[in-house]
Order: sequence, then structure tokens, then C-alpha cells
Amino acid sequence: MKADYIAALCYFLTMILGVTARMRRTSFGRWHHLMFALSFVSAGVAIVIDPIVAQIIPASALLILPFTRPRTSQIHDFVAIMGAVGWIVVIS
Repeated sequence: MKADYIAALCYFLTMILGVTARMRRTSFGRWHHLMFALSFVSAGVAIVIDPIVAQIIPASALLILPFTRPRTSQIHDFVAIMGAVGWIVVIS
């Protein structure tokens, strides 16, 4: 259960970094990708330690996000929000 909180925190920090980059019209690519990798690994650890069905939503978002373009389509934003909703469901 504690691993879910860590994974959710990593995910939300990655989201905040991405939103900040978009609002400032700049790129934090290196930092954003590092945080995304940390989110991915922490989610994997959380799933291995305590697998629950609700983790399917954020795990799916983490798998889909690298294949979407953040600046050219709104799909990236939608998938990221669905992942955030998924983590909220997992930790509540």
C-alpha cells in the first residue's frame, strides 16, 4: 500500500513538471523523462508488491504516454489525466 503512495506521488510530480513546462512554453525534457522513468519503475514496484485491479488504469496510462505527442495532440493530456484519476482511485 505504501508503494502505491510513492508511485502516485512520482506520477503527480511528473505531471506537475509537464504542466509547468507547457505553461512556460519551454521544455524540461531531460527532467520530465527522468521523472517519468521514476514513475514507471515505482508503479512497477507497487504492482509487484501489492497487485490490485485498480492499478490497471495508471499502468495503462504509463504504457500509452510514451507513444503520444504532448504538444501536437490532446491525447497526451487526456491519457495523463486518466492516469492521475487512476492513481487517486488506487490510493483512496
